[in-house]
Amino acid sequence: MSHTPGDYDRPNLKWTCGLTDEADPCSVGPTCQGRCPKLGECVPQRDGDRWGCNRSPNRGGPCPDGPGPDGRCCLTRSCIPRRSLRSIRGRWITGAAIFTVGALLMLFGSGRRNELIVPGGLTTHHAQVIARGEWSNRCAACHPGANDQLGSWVGTALLGESHDGATQSDLCLNCHRDLATPSAAPLLAHGLPTEALPKRHRATAQAATASLVLFAAPGSPAHGGHASDPLACAACHQEHHGAGHDLAALTDARCQACHVERYDSFAEDHPDFGVWPTTRRTRIRFNHASHQGTHYTKANRDFDCRVCHQVDSTGDLTARPDYQQACAECHDADLVRSFGEGLPFLALPTIDREALADAAPAAWPEGALGDFDGDLPAFTKLLLAADPAASAAMERLGHDFSFFDLDAGEPADVAASAALTDALVRLLDEVQEEGHGAIAGRLSTLTGQADGAATADLVARLPVELIDRIQATWLGDQAPPEPFDAIEDRTAGGGWQVEDDRLQLTYRPTGHDDPFLRAWLDAIAALPPERAALRDACLAEFKRPGAPGGCLECHSVEQSGDRLTINWRGRDRLNEPRGFTKFSHRPHLIQPELATCTHCHQLDPAAESVVNYTGADPHRFTSEFVTLSKAACIECHRPHAAGDRCTQCHNYHVSPVR
Repeated sequence: MSHTPGDYDRPNLKWTCGLTDEADPCSVGPTCQGRCPKLGECVPQRDGDRWGCNRSPNRGGPCPDGPGPDGRCCLTRSCIPRRSLRSIRGRWITGAAIFTVGALLMLFGSGRRNELIVPGGLTTHHAQVIARGEWSNRCAACHPGANDQLGSWVGTALLGESHDGATQSDLCLNCHRDLATPSAAPLLAHGLPTEALPKRHRATAQAATASLVLFAAPGSPAHGGHASDPLACAACHQEHHGAGHDLAALTDARCQACHVERYDSFAEDHPDFGVWPTTRRTRIRFNHASHQGTHYTKANRDFDCRVCHQVDSTGDLTARPDYQQACAECHDADLVRSFGEGLPFLALPTIDREALADAAPAAWPEGALGDFDGDLPAFTKLLLAADPAASAAMERLGHDFSFFDLDAGEPADVAASAALTDALVRLLDEVQEEGHGAIAGRLSTLTGQADGAATADLVARLPVELIDRIQATWLGDQAPPEPFDAIEDRTAGGGWQVEDDRLQLTYRPTGHDDPFLRAWLDAIAALPPERAALRDACLAEFKRPGAPGGCLECHSVEQSGDRLTINWRGRDRLNEPRGFTKFSHRPHLIQPELATCTHCHQLDPAAESVVNYTGADPHRFTSEFVTLSKAACIECHRPHAAGDRCTQCHNYHVSPVR
């Protein structure tokens, strides 16, 4: 529409002049009710006794006829007013809104409401779970308000009212229970309690929490700006995108909602790996350098990593080698040789009856009388420690004492030896009377732990008849039977034997991974802190070179809480806690240049790793290998090659540290 100078549009009015299409609308326009005022072209102006036309030059100037004698304009125009464009649009919008609200009310009141408002298909896994339940309640399996009335929905949207305290994330955790362990916080950052996050990340988490799209009502507990506020599962896992949608797929932008440090690419901004992946010493004491450079060289054998690190059925290196597969060929002969004539389980020392005088036991073998001499086996010390009198005597003498070191002229030493010999007699009487229960009971008293399942391993089915024989021959007047030749060969498969000449009850292990030996070493390691001196003295017997079984030469001992634990198995990659970093060898081993382990894992000849196992802290160690650098990864891990997304190598949900 063309305009002449002086025209004035009023787009906010409901009505416009009906002559607008003729390009000559009146200057006043319709009334608010949409009526034409039928006014003249001008308001005549009186000049003396005459009336003059006062029409604006913009509308043609004075008319040739002029006003009438009564001063009225001779040009009166009328029209049929019409609605303005704004008014027409407003009426359409109002109508559409009313129609929409009405349609929604009909939809929300329909019995097929939930079926009609589904935004899209579920992923295959969720669809399978929902299909097993009642079809009419399938939405309520994930959405707490799915079966509520419309008023409840409005209240939740506007006022933040909750659905009986349950949230959508709570319903997620009903199925995903592996994330809701007692020590975890599944709805906090990385599923960890705030105090478990590194200090430098806590402030970042607090500042960034509110920037995430939280699928929860305003004012609800899920809406906050602190690291201790929950993050809804749906903030990252978006459903209703079809059966093939990857719920776990996250963009790097999602990660940087919290990790706000500048990060454009793995090659440019990712820090180097530091000590990863060797964050602790290996559980099995294996020195790669000495085996490769010394033992395998002497045996004229190839040092092949794949003997121990074998590819599993999935193509990854998760399988753990067992002893027979990786160690037995070289170590089995030494292992069997270390058993010798068996492990002394119970032994009587030589005592000085004259020094003991009246404190000497009434019955004691003639072969064990003379000067103080002999050592108590670790097993015997453990059983005696449950006797208060014997425990006090060992505290006095030191738990690594030998009867050979006792001074017959020292009253305190003599009193301690008397207490120990009396305790030995009581121990034999108790085992004879109660059998296996006496041994299990004493160990339970020491460790504060009762494990009935371990009793069979702790006693290794000790024939109680042997205790009867010991009582009759050692402390009684019955003569011992004649010994057989080659007694060692008769117990080559493991078992118990009484050695009357040495006054010992011995046990010969069955071989590697002997249940009896393992159970007793576990019992020693499980002694509480107040028994640390006894524990260390007993473990020292099994750490010395040539100790029976040589268990602790390979199986490391480490601190676990206030107790020690012995690592009988190597790293279990399939069942270990889920950490922040993940890595799979499978896609790498198919590359020809990566087929050999040494491409990435190179031994460090300067590493002093021989001292790694002198302490009980597994994290104080020196790695045998040269530190890995990300430079080797950058060759392939670029955006348009192998990819460099955060989630290729990092987990969001991690297991809390126990």
